[in-house]
Amino acid sequence: MRVVIVDPRGETRPYDDALAAALAARGDDVELVTSAPRVAQPPAPADVAVRHAFYRLADRVPGGARKVARGLEHPFDLLCLAPSLLRQRPDAVHVQWLPLGAVDRVWWRGVEALLGVPVTYTAHDALPNNPTPKRLRRAARNACAFGRVIVHSVHGRDALVDQLGVDPSKVHVIPHGALTAYRAVAPVAPDVPAGAPLVAMLGLLRPYKGLDLLLDAWPVVRAALPDARLLVAGRVLGDPDGAARLERLAAEASSGVTADLRFTPTEEFVGALLRADVVVLPYRRIDQSGVLFAALALGRPIVATRVGGFAEVVEQHGAGLVVPPDDPAALAGALIEVLRDPVRREAMAAASRAAADGPFSWDAIAAATERVYAN
Repeated sequence: MRVVIVDPRGETRPYDDALAAALAARGDDVELVTSAPRVAQPPAPADVAVRHAFYRLADRVPGGARKVARGLEHPFDLLCLAPSLLRQRPDAVHVQWLPLGAVDRVWWRGVEALLGVPVTYTAHDALPNNPTPKRLRRAARNACAFGRVIVHSVHGRDALVDQLGVDPSKVHVIPHGALTAYRAVAPVAPDVPAGAPLVAMLGLLRPYKGLDLLLDAWPVVRAALPDARLLVAGRVLGDPDGAARLERLAAEASSGVTADLRFTPTEEFVGALLRADVVVLPYRRIDQSGVLFAALALGRPIVATRVGGFAEVVEQHGAGLVVPPDDPAALAGALIEVLRDPVRREAMAAASRAAADGPFSWDAIAAATERVYAN
């Protein structure tokens, strides 16, 4: 099968690369069309053709003007895909994101009609993480525009069908895979005291990810376990109040908090995960999270909130504990419970690794994705 995967902004490159590599391993001829990464990424899959066809001019524009430049260039980059699609005549096109909404929807419907090529769309966020009526309408139009829509959880399917009115016959639940490529990365350990129990919150810091809830819970954890440490590492996007509070807390020597508010290089991200005794995901809303599937791949115990599809991964597979959202007391209790019990932590770590190599393995996911392409 000849497959073209399209992710214009490269927003989910670890997912794109892993899926493309798994399809190629199954004998498919795969091309990934995306934009050049602006930060260091793990090596691209060896058996996948990667083409940087988006934003070649826009990404030369400095600062905040880059977003506008990308919006202006995007329709032209889509048009420039036409010759290669006509030449290749792929058996399936798989679109990951729709940066311009209406423009993308019209374009991909046209591709499907003109070439007779099935176009599959993955709704990585079934519902917007910062929902407004306008964003919800756009999410509904995006999903309804395609005959094949992949979501990563039962929660995501129910959100599309029940809240956005998408035809259930079009929606296919295929889990996000464990990001096992991180196992091959040489880790760089974080600058935290050796031997101290470590809780880690990693990744981009956005308001819906619940940093404030974790900071509310942390004094309770610290009182119960005075040697415990908290590492929060990642670039801040849209949560200046949470970042300022975090930095104030980290400045207090008695808090046990380390803040590293910058983009985390891959080797440091992996090092922090491997060093963590617990990976915490105190989100207010989400469908699924790349950090969750990185933690799963590296066999880490997880404490997460009962939002989106988290319970479908963490609770059902024994990889950690799930607590109610917006409940700092419950979050603190779960962290204390896991940190105090090394035997249970090891059992959770083993369950994480087993899930990563079993139901969340990429071969199983690629096989399910091929069935959607052929549907």
